[in-house]
Order: sequence, then structure tokens, then C-alpha cells
Amino acid sequence: MGDARVARLVGLRPGEGLPVGVATSASFFASAGLMIGQSGIEALFFARYGVQKLPVMYLVLGGTMFLVSLGLGVLLARFGRGRACILIPLVLAVVASAGRLALAGELTWIEPALWLLQGVAYFVVGWSVWGLAGIVSDTRQAKRFFPLIGAGGVLGYVVGGLVTQPLASTIGTENLILVWVATLVVVVLLGAKLLSIGDPAHRRPGRDGVGDPIEQLRQGLRYVGRSALMRWMALGAILFSLLFFSLYLPFSRAATARFPDPDDLAGFFGQFFGISTGLAFLLSMFVTNRLLSRFGVPTVMLVLPLLYALAFGVLTIDSSFAALAVFRFAQVAWLSGGASSAWEAVINTVPADRRDQIRAFLYGGPTQVGTVLAGVVALIGERALSPAVLSGIGLVGALLATAAMLGVRRAYPRELVQALREGRPSVFDAPPVERDPFGLAAGDSSAIDVAIAGLADPDVRVRRVSAHVLGDVEGPEVARALAEALRDDDPEVRATSARSLAKAGSESSVAPILERSTDPEPLVRLAAIEALGALGVQAEAASHAMGPMMHDDDPQVRARSAAVLVRLSGDPGAVETLIELATSEDAGVRAGTFRAMRGLRSPRLAEAARSGVEDPVAAARAEAARALASLDPDRAVDVLLPALVDDSSIVRDAAAAALGRLPHDGRSEVLHAFTVERVADAIEHHRLGAAIEDRDDERLALLKDSLLARSGRDAAAGLRAAAVLDGDGAMSVAIDNLALDDASQRANALEVIESIGRRDVVRPLLSIWDAAPERTDQRALLERLRHDPDEWIRACADLAAGVVARATEGASMTRTLATLSPMERVLFLRKVPLFAMLPPPDLQPIARIAQEHAYVDGAIIAEQGEPGDAMHIIVSGEVSVIVRDEAGEADAGERIVAVRSSGDVVGEMAVITSEPRIAGLVALGDVRVLSIERRQFESILRERPETSLAVIKVLCRRLAESQTPSSEPAAEGSGSPAGP
Repeated sequence: MGDARVARLVGLRPGEGLPVGVATSASFFASAGLMIGQSGIEALFFARYGVQKLPVMYLVLGGTMFLVSLGLGVLLARFGRGRACILIPLVLAVVASAGRLALAGELTWIEPALWLLQGVAYFVVGWSVWGLAGIVSDTRQAKRFFPLIGAGGVLGYVVGGLVTQPLASTIGTENLILVWVATLVVVVLLGAKLLSIGDPAHRRPGRDGVGDPIEQLRQGLRYVGRSALMRWMALGAILFSLLFFSLYLPFSRAATARFPDPDDLAGFFGQFFGISTGLAFLLSMFVTNRLLSRFGVPTVMLVLPLLYALAFGVLTIDSSFAALAVFRFAQVAWLSGGASSAWEAVINTVPADRRDQIRAFLYGGPTQVGTVLAGVVALIGERALSPAVLSGIGLVGALLATAAMLGVRRAYPRELVQALREGRPSVFDAPPVERDPFGLAAGDSSAIDVAIAGLADPDVRVRRVSAHVLGDVEGPEVARALAEALRDDDPEVRATSARSLAKAGSESSVAPILERSTDPEPLVRLAAIEALGALGVQAEAASHAMGPMMHDDDPQVRARSAAVLVRLSGDPGAVETLIELATSEDAGVRAGTFRAMRGLRSPRLAEAARSGVEDPVAAARAEAARALASLDPDRAVDVLLPALVDDSSIVRDAAAAALGRLPHDGRSEVLHAFTVERVADAIEHHRLGAAIEDRDDERLALLKDSLLARSGRDAAAGLRAAAVLDGDGAMSVAIDNLALDDASQRANALEVIESIGRRDVVRPLLSIWDAAPERTDQRALLERLRHDPDEWIRACADLAAGVVARATEGASMTRTLATLSPMERVLFLRKVPLFAMLPPPDLQPIARIAQEHAYVDGAIIAEQGEPGDAMHIIVSGEVSVIVRDEAGEADAGERIVAVRSSGDVVGEMAVITSEPRIAGLVALGDVRVLSIERRQFESILRERPETSLAVIKVLCRRLAESQTPSSEPAAEGSGSPAGP
């Protein structure tokens, strides 16, 4: 309980304590050792080599840091990110040990060499620690992890500073280097542990070979150059380095004047930096992570430049020691306690394989440029400018840095949204390049001639492609060729040619397209109608051509022709035709009719579409929702908002798209009220679901997953409504990515939502993904859920109610069908790989349409060669998948290619391909199955895209099985068994 309270106090969730603890410990020892080693080395350098040599050493350090930044790229290429992060402190430990041995030889160059070593170490050790931290954190976790890891580093500096004097008195200043070596060894060990916890990909080299340092630098420049976010970060790195030294120099000068005695000065610095880093530790532990979560990373990054602006603004008026001390104190505290964590959180959005390269580039390049600029300004200012003018220069730099961070703030969500749109889990991967493979868009005459010639090719596939690509080309020669193609033997070529002719918009195209309105194929007649509607023919001509088509045998042709007539002339008869078709008994006809209504404006048709949004078939509801946006935009909001929580994902998506096209002037209150209500429901359902302890019981797991699915649906609905309110398409892109399996994509999506969404709505909702579960009395919770307004939740709670009260035997995959209730059938379907990706509420209609069948030993479930009109899910028993030789009739011609058992799906290949079965199915012993007919299965695939993805995965497994040399030839039903 104590550990849990501590985890909640610092914002950690279950399972995050170990990686964060190890990373924080590594940060602590790295910083403590660096403070001790740096203090010893600087003392030796100042005493034996002289402070007056520092300007030369700064120049040498700048060149050294440039070379080091190149070397980091080589390390990444050869050893991979994780190993490079461990190798760096190990190499430093070896070099520092050698330096300590060299001190005994009284070599004149050893102190400067050690001073350079500690200067390099200050950069590369931090690079290693933050690189290791990034291995176990994504974009969202970085906001919670990095302040804690930074706090460990700050605490290390405090402890290291406090123990330096006692250690020096005990073991001598020279031996402080050995203490530093010991802490570096600890960092190596902790890094190895952290690497074992993180993604194994980080343990592999980035690529073969040593790698070209110059090419590594070029790659870093290219990454920064094509990313607006990284360009602003590079500018910020230059300006922040300039500002740091511009404040550091006058403070150091004033402190030395105030405390001329070295012992007094050392005592002042010890107290000053001890207190300031102590404050930084408190900021890192208890403030920065909350600021990052509440205001977002880019907003928090504005604090530092604004602090500098305030500092230099005051210093232009008052440059007293007290003023310098106050702002230097604030600088040290915020740099260590907040700014570094925010900076690293932004860098953590870079893809893992490039993150450290970008970090090395920023620190080794722009940061060093800023250091050089600060030196140049100081050299000139010391001789020619007053302190007030120098402070004025600092103020200008602070204002420029503020502008740079505002650029980061604008670019941050845009980069994430672009990554989401392109399906990239990492922000700065190269986007796909769009190409025109045919060269037609550029007017390539040779390519156009080839496409025109392709319309006469003997291969029908070539003719289809040619007819399609010529739709983007204008010209009389192209129009003549497409008009000729309207007489092609292939219906698809004729239909595509009609659509391509309509794109050209030529009046000469109307006559040949009108001829196709009487084509024997419905596909071509539909294309002709679409083309005539796109060309905008005169109302009289439209009535003449399409009037007879409203009596066509094909209902889709009647609906499309009626819709075109309504659009062109407002024909009342056409309106009546559409209303009649919208109430057809055929769900496909209803859906097609609502699809044809898109873009029309008619009060009567709007009424039909409003009724269609409540259609029992999801495809029809979705098309009605899309049509309603144009049919009645003024009153559509009230109908479309409830559709955002429809049971079918295609309806929810359609309603969201329709809402996005509506004007919302005067509807903000309705949208906001709906958003607030959905957010509240989402948070409550998630709280209840997270509180359920499933105890490995499938009935409790069903209830838990149902509540979480309900929560996710309400959350998405609330966010979509909020996106409509804001008129921001980026929110919709982010919402779509919340349902993906890729954790990085989800993290980027959440970051986008938090960055650009309305905080009064988004802030509470993000707890669904970020908050830890609460402990709740299970019996009271189940009793409450048994009275939930949602019928499905009540049914799940009733099923699970006995689990908490007493130990019961869970339903298994092999229970006989006779004992399965409708809810237990849902439990069974959750174990079938084909449906495992569906949320529990979506399994209920599948369980309802499945028919139960029983077979005795040897019974034929399906014959080879017969039409595949049903697929079967084995509930109990085993089924042989048998292939018979075509010429053979005896048993000698049979081969058993697979045996399938409980949870396997058999016979679905023929259902998917609509071809005769390639294998027979025979019962081995008593068998129970759930059967789903082809039309019902096709309806599932249309209305629930998640099932389509599951089917693809099953087919891929079967293809892989067919490629295995040791396996029998693949046949229908030869997928891998379901479950363990």
C-alpha cells in the first residue's frame, strides 16, 4: 500500500515503478559522480594550470564537442542506441582512471586533458542517461517519467556537492576522480538493467558498419531541415546557450567582487547552488510533471525564455548583485528542475532510431554555436559596451527565444498530426512520396499515347486501367478515344470510360454517354447516370434520358437516376421514387438510396433520412447519416449526435464525418452539452471497468471489457463532438488513432488531443488513458451495474454476479452447446480468433445470428465442391478437413490434411471467395458447431471492419502454414487452432 501511495503521488501507474526507478537511479549516480569529479578536476586545473587559460580551453572545448557529436553518430551506427548509451560511461570510466594514473607522473598536459574530459562528460553522460530513459517511455510517458528522472539527476548534484568537501579532506582532491569512476560503473550496471527492460530493438545496431561521421551529420541536418519543430528547437538551442552564458558571466563577476577571498567565494557558491538545486529537485518531483500534464510540453517550454526576458529586462535598469543573484538562482532551479525535462520530452517525440542522433546534433551543434556567440558578445561587450547595453542584448535574445518556443508550440501538434495522418508511429519518419507513375498529370504526350492505345489492348485489364487514368487528361483526342471505349465488350471498361468522359466536362461527351443509359448492364447504366449528373445537362434533357430509368429493373439505377433528376430539376416524381426506395424491404436498396441522396436538398427526403438513421441495418444507418448533412443541415445535429455512440463503428464514423460538414452557428450549446455528457459517461464507465478485478474469470473479464468498450465509445463521441466545435480536422485524425494497437501512435494521438483540444473537456477525459485504477468493493460494484441503464451492461453484470459471491467453474471452450446461454455463447466467441478483436457488445448480434448444429461421428458437415454457403465455428469435438482426388471415388483417394477442434473456424474460405469448397468437413466423434451463413457473414464484414482485419490475419496464418515444408498442402479450415 505504501509503494502504491508513493507511485500515485509521483504520477506513476502500475508496472512503471521499476523502469522509472532504474532510470532515476542512473540519473542520480551520473550527476553525483559528475559533480564530485568536476569539482576535483576544476580545483586541480585552477591550482596547477591557471584560470587565465580558460578562454583558450573554451575554444578547444568547442572543437572537441563538435568531434564528439560526430562520434556519437558512429557509436549509434555500430552498436545501436542502447549499447551506445552504456558504452559511453564505460569509456569515460576507463579514460578517467588512466587520467588519475597520469596525474602521478606530473605531466603538464594532464590537467587540461582532464578538464576537457569533464566538459565532454557533462554532455555525453546526460546524453546517455536521457537516451536510456527514452528506451522505456513513449511520448505520453515522457511527460510523467522525465521530471522524475530529472529530479534524480538534480538530487545527485545536491548530494555530490555536499559530499565533495568531506571526501576531498579524507581521500584528497586527486582521488575524487576515482569516486567519479565508481559512479560511472554504477551507471553502466543500471543502464544494462534498463536495457533489459526496454524494447529489444534498442539492443541491436542501427545498421551494419562503422558509419560515416559526415553522413551522420548530414542526416541530422536533413531531419532538422524537414521538420518545422526541429528547426525551431535548433534555433532555441542557439539562443538558450547564448542567454545562459550572458547571465552566467555578470553573475560570476559580481560574486567574485562581493567575495574576493577564495574560501568565502567557494562557501557562497556551495550554499547558493546547494539551495538552488534543492529547489530544482522539488520542482522535478512535484511540480514539473503536473505542469506538463496540465498545460502540455510546448507551453511549459515558454517558461524559460520568459524568465530570461524578465531577468534581462530588470538588469537593464538594476544590475546589482542582489538582482543578479535572484535571477541566477531562478535560472539554475528552473533549468535543472523543469526546462531540461520539457526539452527532453519534445526530443522524445523523434523516432527511437534517430532520437539520440538529433539530441547529439542539437547539443553538439546549435548549442555550441550559442556558446561561441556568447563569447564573442562578452569579448566585445567587455571593451565597448556598458552593462545596461549588454543586458539589452540579452533581452533581445530572450524575446527571440520566446518566439522560437512559440514556434515549437505551434509546430508540435502539427508534427504529431502529420505522423498520424500518414500512419507513422514515429513523428519524423520520411513521409510517403506521391508519384504519378503514368506521367499523365504532367501532360506527357508519349504516356498519353500509350494510354489511348491501351484502350484497344486485347487484355481487358489493360483497357480498364487505361480508361481510368485517362480521366485525368483533357483533349479532343482523349475524348474521342473514351467515347469509342463506351462500346467495349467489357462492362467495367464501358462504365469507367463514362466516368472518365464526365471528368473532362466536354459537351460533346453528353450524347455518347446518353446512349449508355440503356446499356444492358446495371453497372454501366449507373455510371452513365453519374456522368450525366456530373456534366450538369439541361433539365429537359435529363428528364428525357432519366425519366424511363426511374422504372429500371435495378433499384440502384432507379435511385441514382431519381437523385440526379431531383438535383437538376427538383422533379416531384423523382422525390416520390426515392422515398419509396428508402423504405424497401431490401437493406442494400435502402443503403444505396440514402447514398444517392447525398448532396440533395429536400425537406421530404430529409425526413426519410432522419428515419433511416434508426434503420435496423448499420450500412443503411450510416448512409442515411451521411445524406442528412446535406438534406437538412439546419436540423441534422440533433439526429447525428446520438449516432456518435451507435453500436456500429461505420455508423459512428459516418455521423462524425457528417457533423464535420455541417455549419454549427447557433448550435454550440447543443454540441457542448453533448460533449460534456459523453465525457462524463466515458469517465464513469472507465472508472467502473478499471475497478473490476477479473481474477482470470471470463465472465468478469467480459463485464470489464464491455465497460471499457462503452467508455471508449463515449470518449470518442465526446472528442468528435469537441472536434466539430473547434472545427479542427487534426482532432479527428487523432481520435481515429486512439483505437490502434501501436502504443506510439496512441501516445502521439493523445498528445495531439491534449495540445489542441478544449481543456475543460479534454483534461478530464485523458484520465481514461493515463489514470491508475481504483480499488472498489466488488459486490457493491456488481450490484450497481446490474441496474445500469445499458441493457448489455446489465446482462454482463447478471452473468458475473455469482463470481464474486462464490467460486464457480468458468465456462470452457469445450462445454456442450446445449448448456450455453446466449451470454455464454458470447463468452465462447471471445475465444475465437476470428472475432477476438471485436469489443464485447459487437459479439452479441453475431451470437444471435449463429445457428446451432450437432453432428454424430462420421457425419458430413460440408462436401468438397459444393457451394460455400456457410462457415462453421467448432464448439466441441473435432472435425477432419478432407481432400478427395477428383477422379477417385473410393477411400483410397482421400487425404486428411488437417484436424480442427474447439474454437477453430472451418469452411470460411469458400464463404469469402464465393467459390466451391476445396475440401470436405467430416465429424470426428460427436461435434457441435455454430454456423453463420454467407450473407450474414458478409454483413458482419461490412458493418464491423475489425472482423475483416481478423479474417486477413487468419488467412495470413494459413498462407504461412501452406508455405511450411513439413506441413500438408493447405486446405479449407487449415488454420492454426484457437486458444492455447
